[in-house]
Amino acid sequence: MPTVRNPPPPIPSTPLWLGAGGLVPFIVLAGALWVLPTEYHPFVYDWLRSYAAVILSFIGALHWGFAMVHNGMANEDRNVLMTWSVVPALVAWVGLLAPVTPGLVLTATMFVIQYTMDRTLVRRFTFPSWYLRLRSGLTVVVVACLAVAAIR
Repeated sequence: MPTVRNPPPPIPSTPLWLGAGGLVPFIVLAGALWVLPTEYHPFVYDWLRSYAAVILSFIGALHWGFAMVHNGMANEDRNVLMTWSVVPALVAWVGLLAPVTPGLVLTATMFVIQYTMDRTLVRRFTFPSWYLRLRSGLTVVVVACLAVAAIR
């Protein structure tokens, strides 16, 4: 007899809409590089890289927050999460200092690494069932936008 799987619960509307809204600058700015005259590109690249750095810092900081509030977490795990939480911000900063294309590639790579860390976190600790699905969708779009900008 085949196993019947229940569909996963939906992502709550607030994180879904906020996450989707956070993608708008990535999509608009990456797209702008393909339609605006090249004299505007330096500004667009600066805006895109700055926004990516802010968002990368934010998602890194989530690990600090998880470490602070997750009940039953060993101090060693808490220390690892808090230490890790600053790494995305540091990498984002280096991405801003680097030339445009390597900076975009570095930042996109860090988004993928951060998602990998999120997967590890979700495997080890209790999280809402929707969290990783939301993060995966957002990460795919962000990395695609940064890649499109990097090849432009």
